[in-house]
Amino acid sequence: MTTSKSFGYARVSTTSQTNDRQMDALTAAGIDATDIFTDKISGARQSRPGLDDLLSRVRQGDRITVASLDRLGRSALHVLSTLADLEERGIEVRSLKPGEDFTGATGKLVRAVMTHVAEWERSMNAERVAEARAARASRAAEGEQVAGRPRTAMTDANITKVKKLRAKGHSAADIAKLTNMSRASVHRVLSAK
Repeated sequence: MTTSKSFGYARVSTTSQTNDRQMDALTAAGIDATDIFTDKISGARQSRPGLDDLLSRVRQGDRITVASLDRLGRSALHVLSTLADLEERGIEVRSLKPGEDFTGATGKLVRAVMTHVAEWERSMNAERVAEARAARASRAAEGEQVAGRPRTAMTDANITKVKKLRAKGHSAADIAKLTNMSRASVHRVLSAK
Protein backbone atom coordinates (compact mmCIF):
# COMPACT_ATOMS: atom_id res chain seq x y z
CA MET A 1 0.00 0.00 0.00
CA THR A 2 1.40 3.39 -0.98
CA THR A 3 1.35 6.27 1.45
CA SER A 4 0.03 9.64 0.48
CA LYS A 5 2.44 12.49 0.12
CA SER A 6 2.14 16.25 0.60
CA PHE A 7 3.51 18.60 -2.03
CA GLY A 8 3.60 22.37 -2.31
CA TYR A 9 3.49 24.73 -5.26
CA ALA A 10 4.59 28.37 -5.39
CA ARG A 11 4.54 30.74 -8.35
CA VAL A 12 5.49 34.35 -8.94
CA SER A 13 4.81 36.16 -12.19
CA THR A 14 8.22 37.63 -13.02
CA THR A 15 11.82 36.68 -12.50
CA SER A 16 12.36 39.89 -10.52
CA GLN A 17 9.88 38.71 -7.89
CA THR A 18 10.69 36.26 -5.14
CA ASN A 19 8.56 33.39 -3.92
CA ASP A 20 10.12 33.47 -0.42
CA ARG A 21 6.84 34.43 1.26
CA GLN A 22 5.02 31.50 -0.34
CA MET A 23 7.89 29.11 0.41
CA ASP A 24 7.94 30.20 4.07
CA ALA A 25 4.18 29.71 4.36
CA LEU A 26 4.35 26.26 2.76
CA THR A 27 7.21 25.03 4.95
CA ALA A 28 5.44 26.45 8.03
CA ALA A 29 2.42 24.35 6.97
CA GLY A 30 4.60 21.24 7.16
CA ILE A 31 5.62 20.79 3.52
CA ASP A 32 9.22 19.65 3.10
CA ALA A 33 11.17 22.18 1.02
CA THR A 34 12.28 19.37 -1.33
CA ASP A 35 8.62 18.67 -2.13
CA ILE A 36 7.78 22.24 -3.13
CA PHE A 37 7.65 22.93 -6.85
CA THR A 38 8.09 26.48 -8.09
CA ASP A 39 7.72 28.63 -11.17
CA LYS A 40 8.79 32.18 -11.96
CA ILE A 41 6.48 32.69 -14.87
CA SER A 42 3.25 34.48 -15.67
CA GLY A 43 0.06 32.62 -14.89
CA ALA A 44 -1.04 33.52 -18.41
CA ARG A 45 1.56 31.16 -19.88
CA GLN A 46 0.13 27.84 -21.00
CA SER A 47 3.08 25.77 -19.85
CA ARG A 48 4.57 26.19 -16.41
CA PRO A 49 7.40 23.67 -15.96
CA GLY A 50 7.22 23.50 -12.16
CA LEU A 51 3.47 22.92 -12.08
CA ASP A 52 3.65 20.50 -15.02
CA ASP A 53 6.33 18.50 -13.17
CA LEU A 54 4.26 18.48 -9.98
CA LEU A 55 1.09 17.37 -11.77
CA SER A 56 2.98 14.50 -13.40
CA ARG A 57 4.22 13.27 -9.98
CA VAL A 58 1.13 13.46 -7.79
CA ARG A 59 -0.88 10.29 -7.29
CA GLN A 60 -4.26 9.42 -5.88
CA GLY A 61 -4.38 10.27 -2.17
CA ASP A 62 -1.67 12.95 -2.40
CA ARG A 63 -2.21 16.56 -1.38
CA ILE A 64 -1.05 19.79 -3.04
CA THR A 65 -0.83 22.86 -0.83
CA VAL A 66 -0.65 26.39 -2.24
CA ALA A 67 -0.44 29.79 -0.57
CA SER A 68 -3.44 30.88 -2.65
CA LEU A 69 -5.49 29.13 -5.33
CA ASP A 70 -4.71 31.81 -7.93
CA ARG A 71 -1.17 30.39 -8.07
CA LEU A 72 -2.60 27.33 -9.87
CA GLY A 73 -3.91 29.02 -13.00
CA ARG A 74 -4.10 31.89 -15.42
CA SER A 75 -7.81 32.59 -14.87
CA ALA A 76 -10.60 31.64 -12.50
CA LEU A 77 -11.85 29.13 -15.06
CA HIS A 78 -8.39 27.59 -15.43
CA VAL A 79 -7.95 27.32 -11.64
CA LEU A 80 -11.36 25.69 -11.28
CA SER A 81 -10.65 23.32 -14.15
CA THR A 82 -7.34 22.31 -12.55
CA LEU A 83 -9.10 21.73 -9.22
CA ALA A 84 -11.76 19.56 -10.88
CA ASP A 85 -9.10 17.54 -12.71
CA LEU A 86 -7.15 16.95 -9.51
CA GLU A 87 -10.30 16.00 -7.60
CA GLU A 88 -11.15 13.42 -10.29
CA ARG A 89 -7.67 11.96 -9.82
CA GLY A 90 -8.23 11.73 -6.06
CA ILE A 91 -5.76 14.50 -5.25
CA GLU A 92 -6.66 17.00 -2.56
CA VAL A 93 -5.80 20.68 -2.98
CA ARG A 94 -5.40 22.83 0.10
CA SER A 95 -5.05 26.61 0.09
CA LEU A 96 -3.44 28.42 3.00
CA LYS A 97 -5.48 31.53 2.22
CA PRO A 98 -8.56 31.82 4.44
CA GLY A 99 -11.86 31.33 2.64
CA GLU A 100 -10.45 29.20 -0.18
CA ASP A 101 -11.58 25.76 1.01
CA PHE A 102 -13.40 24.01 -1.82
CA THR A 103 -13.64 20.61 -0.16
CA GLY A 104 -16.91 19.22 1.17
CA ALA A 105 -20.42 19.77 -0.15
CA THR A 106 -20.47 23.56 0.31
CA GLY A 107 -17.06 23.95 -1.31
CA LYS A 108 -18.17 21.90 -4.31
CA LEU A 109 -21.28 24.05 -4.67
CA VAL A 110 -19.24 27.28 -4.50
CA ARG A 111 -16.76 25.90 -7.03
CA ALA A 112 -19.58 24.91 -9.42
CA VAL A 113 -21.11 28.39 -9.22
CA MET A 114 -17.71 30.01 -9.77
CA THR A 115 -17.09 27.76 -12.79
CA HIS A 116 -20.37 28.85 -14.37
CA VAL A 117 -19.66 32.52 -13.65
CA ALA A 118 -16.17 32.19 -15.18
CA GLU A 119 -17.59 30.47 -18.28
CA TRP A 120 -20.24 33.19 -18.58
CA GLU A 121 -17.54 35.88 -18.31
CA ARG A 122 -15.48 34.18 -21.03
CA SER A 123 -18.54 33.96 -23.30
CA MET A 124 -19.38 37.62 -22.71
CA ASN A 125 -15.79 38.65 -23.55
CA ALA A 126 -15.92 36.58 -26.74
CA GLU A 127 -19.20 38.25 -27.73
CA ARG A 128 -17.78 41.73 -27.10
CA VAL A 129 -14.71 40.96 -29.21
CA ALA A 130 -16.87 39.60 -32.04
CA GLU A 131 -19.14 42.65 -31.90
CA ALA A 132 -16.15 45.02 -31.98
CA ARG A 133 -14.69 43.21 -35.00
CA ALA A 134 -18.00 43.35 -36.83
CA ALA A 135 -18.35 47.07 -36.08
CA ARG A 136 -14.80 47.77 -37.33
CA ALA A 137 -15.40 45.75 -40.49
CA SER A 138 -18.66 47.59 -41.11
CA ARG A 139 -17.01 51.01 -40.68
CA ALA A 140 -14.09 49.99 -42.88
CA ALA A 141 -16.47 48.77 -45.60
CA GLU A 142 -18.18 52.16 -45.53
CA GLY A 143 -14.80 53.85 -46.03
CA GLU A 144 -14.58 55.17 -42.49
CA GLN A 145 -11.21 55.28 -40.77
CA VAL A 146 -11.07 52.60 -38.09
CA ALA A 147 -8.91 52.59 -34.98
CA GLY A 148 -5.19 52.34 -35.57
CA ARG A 149 -2.80 53.89 -38.02
CA PRO A 150 -4.44 55.38 -41.13
CA ARG A 151 -4.04 53.16 -44.15
CA THR A 152 -1.38 54.46 -46.47
CA ALA A 153 -1.31 52.87 -49.90
CA MET A 154 1.94 51.41 -51.10
CA THR A 155 2.06 53.93 -53.94
CA ASP A 156 5.08 54.74 -56.07
CA ALA A 157 5.23 58.16 -54.43
CA ASN A 158 5.34 56.63 -50.93
CA ILE A 159 7.96 54.08 -51.95
CA THR A 160 10.12 56.88 -53.39
CA LYS A 161 9.66 58.95 -50.22
CA VAL A 162 10.73 56.00 -48.01
CA LYS A 163 13.87 55.40 -50.08
CA LYS A 164 14.81 59.11 -50.07
CA LEU A 165 14.42 59.34 -46.29
CA ARG A 166 16.54 56.21 -45.83
CA ALA A 167 19.22 57.68 -48.11
CA LYS A 168 19.29 60.73 -45.82
CA GLY A 169 20.06 58.42 -42.89
CA HIS A 170 16.65 58.17 -41.20
CA SER A 171 15.85 55.01 -39.25
CA ALA A 172 12.89 52.81 -40.18
CA ALA A 173 11.04 54.03 -37.06
CA ASP A 174 11.59 57.67 -38.07
CA ILE A 175 10.49 56.97 -41.64
CA ALA A 176 7.32 55.30 -40.38
CA LYS A 177 6.48 58.40 -38.32
CA LEU A 178 7.33 60.82 -41.11
CA THR A 179 5.33 58.96 -43.77
CA ASN A 180 2.52 57.77 -41.49
CA MET A 181 3.22 54.21 -42.66
CA SER A 182 3.61 51.16 -40.46
CA ARG A 183 7.11 49.96 -39.67
CA ALA A 184 6.28 46.69 -41.40
CA SER A 185 5.44 48.58 -44.61
CA VAL A 186 8.64 50.61 -44.35
CA HIS A 187 10.67 47.44 -43.87
CA ARG A 188 8.96 45.83 -46.89
CA VAL A 189 9.94 48.81 -49.04
CA LEU A 190 13.51 48.85 -47.74
CA SER A 191 14.02 45.11 -48.14
CA ALA A 192 12.62 45.01 -51.69
CA LYS A 193 15.27 44.64 -54.36
